Amino acid sequence: MTALSRSQGRNRALTGPKGPLMHIRSVAPQDLGLPRRRRGLDLAGSLPPSPRLAIVGARAARRRWAELVPTIVGVAARRGFSVISGGALGIDTAVHKAALELDVPQLAILPAAVDRPYPPGNAALFAAIASHPGSGVAYVLRPGESPSRGLFSGRNSFVVALSAAVVVVQAALRSGSIGSGRLALKQRRPLAALLGTPGCAALIGEGARAIATTSAADVAASIDAWLADPAAPPAQDPWPPHLRDLAAALGRAGERGLAIDDLDDPLRGLVALTEAESLELVVEVGGGRYIRRDRPL
Repeated sequence: MTALSRSQGRNRALTGPKGPLMHIRSVAPQDLGLPRRRRGLDLAGSLPPSPRLAIVGARAARRRWAELVPTIVGVAARRGFSVISGGALGIDTAVHKAALELDVPQLAILPAAVDRPYPPGNAALFAAIASHPGSGVAYVLRPGESPSRGLFSGRNSFVVALSAAVVVVQAALRSGSIGSGRLALKQRRPLAALLGTPGCAALIGEGARAIATTSAADVAASIDAWLADPAAPPAQDPWPPHLRDLAAALGRAGERGLAIDDLDDPLRGLVALTEAESLELVVEVGGGRYIRRDRPL
C-alpha cells in the first residue's frame, strides 16, 4: 500500500513500506505556459525542455506502426525536440520506451493520480521515466480521485497544449487519437499524420501534413523535413478537387484496398479510378482492389 504524505506545501512524497518512492510537486497552469483557468498537474520528475513533440496513436497498435515509433523519436531528438505522449498502451507505450532507450527527454501525461497510475501495467515504465534525467510523469488527477471516461479527452488536451507540434502514428475514424489530431488543428498546432490508417487519412484531408510510410527511411526523411519548419504549409495536394472524395474513400479502406463495388456509384467510381490511375495516384494490388500510390505496397 502507498499513500501520499500529508506534509504541507507544493512538494510531497509518495511513500511505501520502505520509505519514499518518488517526490511529487504540484505545477500551476501558468508555470506550464497554460492559461490560469486550466487545472495544474502533479509532476514526478522533471518537465522536459521545449520544444516538445507530441507523438500519439492507437492503443490497439499494429506492429508495423509501432516499429516506426523509434524512428520518429530519433528524428525528433536530432531536431532538438523532447517528446510527449499519454502513457496508454500501444503507440504511447512505444513512444515512452523508445525515448528511454534513445535517452530523449520525455513527458508522460496520465489520466490518473499518482496513487493510482493508469494503465497499472505500465507502472514500472512510469517509474523509469520519472527517474530519468530531464523526464517526468504528469498526473491530471489529485490523489484519491478516480479516473473517468471524460478524463481521457482531458489528458489529450494537456498533451496537445504542452506540445509545439503533434504527430499521429495510427488512428481509427472514431478514436482518441483522431480527437487529439483535430484538437491540434483547432489550436493551430502543426500536425502530421502517417499515411496508412483511416483516421490519419481523415486528418490529412483536414490539413495535417502527410508522412510517407513506404519505409522507415521515408518516415525519417518526411518527419525531418516537416520538423525543419513544422508551421510551413503542406505541399500542394496532388489529387484534383473532383477526385478528393475518391481519395478519402481510399483512405477509409485502409490496407485492404478499395474495390469499385465498394462505392455508392460504381460507374462513376470506375471513371474516377481510371483517371486516378492515369495520374499515377492509385495502384491496383490484386483482386480489383486499389490503394493510393503513396501507401506502402
